[in-house]
Amino acid sequence: MTNTWTFAPLLNKRDYNENEKIVLEYFFTNIDKNIYCAKNTLSYQLWAFLVGQYSRSDLSMRDRFLQLFQDNDKALEKWLISKEEHISLDDLAQDIKNSKSIKLDYFEQRSSDFLKKWWVDFWHNSLKDADRIRFAIEWVSQVFTKVIESPFPALWDFQEKSTRYLHFWKESLIIPQDLLDSNYASDIKQISNDLMETYLKSFPIVRKALEDNQIVKREEFTSDRSYENTLNAKIFDIVRYLLPSNVSTSLWASFSTRTLESHLTYMLSHPLLEVRTIAETMHTEALKLSPWLLKHVWVSEYELKKRQNLDRYTKELFRTIFEKEDNIEFFKWIDDKDRVDLVFEWDLDNQICASLLFENSRSKWLSYNECLDIVLEMDKNEKEYIMKLALWDRWSHDRMPRALQHSSVMFEFLIDFWAYRDIQRHRASSQLWQWATAISGYDYPEYINLPWMEEFKDMYDDVMAKATLLANDIVKENTYLSEYACALWHLVRTTFEMNPWQLAYVIEQRTTPWWHHSYRRLFIEVYNQLKEIAPIYAKYIRVWKVEEESSRKIQEEKSEVKRQKLWI
Repeated sequence: MTNTWTFAPLLNKRDYNENEKIVLEYFFTNIDKNIYCAKNTLSYQLWAFLVGQYSRSDLSMRDRFLQLFQDNDKALEKWLISKEEHISLDDLAQDIKNSKSIKLDYFEQRSSDFLKKWWVDFWHNSLKDADRIRFAIEWVSQVFTKVIESPFPALWDFQEKSTRYLHFWKESLIIPQDLLDSNYASDIKQISNDLMETYLKSFPIVRKALEDNQIVKREEFTSDRSYENTLNAKIFDIVRYLLPSNVSTSLWASFSTRTLESHLTYMLSHPLLEVRTIAETMHTEALKLSPWLLKHVWVSEYELKKRQNLDRYTKELFRTIFEKEDNIEFFKWIDDKDRVDLVFEWDLDNQICASLLFENSRSKWLSYNECLDIVLEMDKNEKEYIMKLALWDRWSHDRMPRALQHSSVMFEFLIDFWAYRDIQRHRASSQLWQWATAISGYDYPEYINLPWMEEFKDMYDDVMAKATLLANDIVKENTYLSEYACALWHLVRTTFEMNPWQLAYVIEQRTTPWWHHSYRRLFIEVYNQLKEIAPIYAKYIRVWKVEEESSRKIQEEKSEVKRQKLWI
C-alpha cells in the first residue's frame, strides 16, 4: 500500500501553495491522503454543494473546493458578482493564519465527559445518531464500493463518480496486495488490461454507429452542448459495461457514528485486504472528529467464524448436490420476464385497504385484524373506492400514505453489476446480493445489433467471454478474489423486499425515461407483475412510458438552461 492510504497514487491534480494548504487544512483532516474527512468548519450547506458536483467531476474533493475560489475570481473578472461578494483564497488564508485562538477546551472536555458517561457507562446508542462523519474516499475499486455501501442497518448517504459522464483509463486499475500475492495476479492483470483496451477502442466505433443510425439527431437540439451531452451519455451507456470491477473510482460517504461503528467492525473483519486496509484508515480519520463515539471498533471474531463456518458448510453441501460442473450459460439478451422473479407477496390490495382503515378508525379503535376481516368481506368496488379516497389526489411530489408501509413483496432480480450499483441506493428496501460474479454470464448492451456495430460486438464478445471463463475458474478456489476478475456487464442476483410505499417509489423513480434502459426495463417488468397480484393498487403507480431518447434530450436541454444561469 502507498502512503496515500489506498492502493493508488494521490488523486490531487497538482501540488498546493502555502495559502492553499492553510485553507485546505482548516476544512479537511489531511491534504496528502486519498481518504480524508470534512471538518466541522465546513458547513453542511457548502458540503452539499460540493457533493452535488462530485459525481461528474474528475477532481478530488479538495481540488473541487479550491475550484470554487477560481470560479469566484473568474466571475469577478466578468462582472458577474460584486467585489463585496468576492472571496479571495489568499485573504481567507491570512484570516485563518492570523486569527486569535478560540478557547473551547472547557466545552470540549465537558462534551467528552458527557459522551463518555452516557455512552460508555450507560450504552446510550442513540447519542451516536446525532453525529455524522463525512468521508471522501478516492481511488478505490468498484469491488470495495459495494462493501462500503452495504451497511446494516442501511443508514448512510453516498455519491460515486459517474461512469456515464467521465472517462476511465488503464492507469486507474486497482491491484491490492492480496491479489498480487495470489496465483491469479497475472491473469487478472491481463484481463483487466484487455477490458480497458476494448473500452477505450470502442468509443469512436460506437459513436459512429449512433450517429449514422441517427439515434441522436443534432437538428432536434437547441445547443451543441446539450446534443453532445446526450450523445456522449448514450455512448458511455454502452461502453462502460466493459469496465473491470477493479477499475478505480471515488466516492463520498456519510454515516451516523452508530452505523459507522458497526460497519467499520464488519469491514475490518472482511476477507479482502483492500476492504480491511481502508476500514483502518477510515477509523483513523474518523477518530479525529469523534474519539469517544468510535472507541468500540475492532475485528469481530463472530464475523470471522460465521463466514468460515458457512463457507465450509455450503461448499460441501453444494458439492454433494451438484456432482457435475454446470456449463456456464453466456447470456446475450435476457427476456425481461427472466430478469424478475416474484418470490412472494403478502396480499397487497387487501393489506393496504386494511391499513388505511386501521389508521383512520380512531373513533372505534378497531384492531388491525378487525379491519382486515372487514376488508375481506368487501367486494372489489368497495376496495377500489377506499384506494381511490387515499391515492387519487396524490401529486408527483406527494408521498404515499404512511399506511402503505405495511405488507410486503419480494422480488429476485438478475441484473448487471453496473445497474445494481444504482438500484442499491434504495435503502428503504431489504436487500441481499451475491456480490460481483460471472457465474450467470453476461448481458448485451443496448443497440448492439445496429448496423456498423459488428466490430464492437465481436470485440465485446471476445473479451467478455475471456473474463467470464477466468472469473469462474478463480471462484472455485477463492470466491472473494474472483470479484476482481468481473466486469460491470456481468450478471448478479439480488433480492429486494419492499413494502407498498417503497415499491411505488422505486417504480416511479426508476422507470423515468432518462434513466438507463437496464434497470428501467427491470422495473417496468416489476410493474407488469404487480398489476397481476395487486391490480387495484397498481392503478395509482405512475410508471413512465415515454421513449428514452426524447426524454434524455428534454433533460439535457433543461440542464443547459440551468448551467447558463449558474455560469458553470
